[in-house]
Amino acid sequence: MAYNGEPPVPVPVPVVVANVDHHPAPLIGLFFDSPLQHVFHSGLPCTPAFAPAHRSNPDLVAAILSGDFFLTTLQARDHQQALWSVLDARGGYLLLRGGGTLLALLNPLARRCERIFDLRDTHIFDDDDYLEGDLGLAYGGLICDDENPTSFRIFCLASHGEFRLRAAVFFSFLGMGGNWFLSPWLDVPHHPHGLSLDNGMRVGNFIYWPYRNRSYVVVLDPDPNNPRLFVEMIPPLLNLNGFLSSVLGQINGGNMCIAYSNGFNIGFMLRQEYGLDAGAWANIRVLNLTDPINAKFPPLPENRLEIAAMRGSILYLTTSEMFHGPHVLSWFACLCLESGRLEWLFARMYDGFFQPYHHSSWSTSLLPECERFDPFI
Repeated sequence: MAYNGEPPVPVPVPVVVANVDHHPAPLIGLFFDSPLQHVFHSGLPCTPAFAPAHRSNPDLVAAILSGDFFLTTLQARDHQQALWSVLDARGGYLLLRGGGTLLALLNPLARRCERIFDLRDTHIFDDDDYLEGDLGLAYGGLICDDENPTSFRIFCLASHGEFRLRAAVFFSFLGMGGNWFLSPWLDVPHHPHGLSLDNGMRVGNFIYWPYRNRSYVVVLDPDPNNPRLFVEMIPPLLNLNGFLSSVLGQINGGNMCIAYSNGFNIGFMLRQEYGLDAGAWANIRVLNLTDPINAKFPPLPENRLEIAAMRGSILYLTTSEMFHGPHVLSWFACLCLESGRLEWLFARMYDGFFQPYHHSSWSTSLLPECERFDPFI
């Protein structure tokens, strides 16, 4: 069934609330930007804060205590005392941005600061036509190889003024010498109102940044032979304007997925890849979380859930918007779209962007057996 823009009717699906004391998820915790970054604009040196996912699990606590989650290995090398913010966390690595041109790659569980990059060495800004004007780093992220944890790619998106973008991609693969590869400058055909540069979404190896009321996306193809940026129009995103919280990701072995929240209903759609409906989007399932929410909380003032991040088929949800207020606690939860399993993590102030931190040594076999559903039925 193709999506026609009407709010989907919730389909009752069992939601399994996990016992986090006995069945910890393969999530170690969340790294949060300091509120100094976004609220006070003080310019004071600061590093991201870490919140463990399961404080009552002794194995996880032991792993955290043996790691470097205060990021002291970074501070020991940081002679400029930069203001560091979280860009991405993948494959056990943590990517931070410091000041205007610094990037730091860390492995907190292994107590290592792998490398600090200065983006001035990438020559991303060294084009004679663009040396003048409003140049800056807009976004950065990681692409990791699950089969080879030592291989990774770092990508950066630079902006010039309001209409030009350029990407730089670093490859750690053998034979590439750790070089940076540049895409040509892209002249964006429409003024990128609302370009969500701090919230790049990925499907496979492609990175998407929605803009212009989510009717267009800037796409990065980080191909090692020809990294390039281009713009696509994705009509289904136009139909999501009624849903204030949505995210583009992948599920079920790489299928492109749009997840969205509507009150306490979490739904997702898949793009059809084959047949007469190829390219169309089908609404697959809506999970109604009203009962588990009412069982845990008094009435929530927001009366809805926010989608904050997506990793594979796992959504990260919050019970309030970011920067909702200095005295408002938000609960953080993760929801598996494939199984319907809901897991409450912890409550804290939602005062900065965050990245979920997983590590390859934290096995998914720790997940409990739970009721599952087939999203294609």
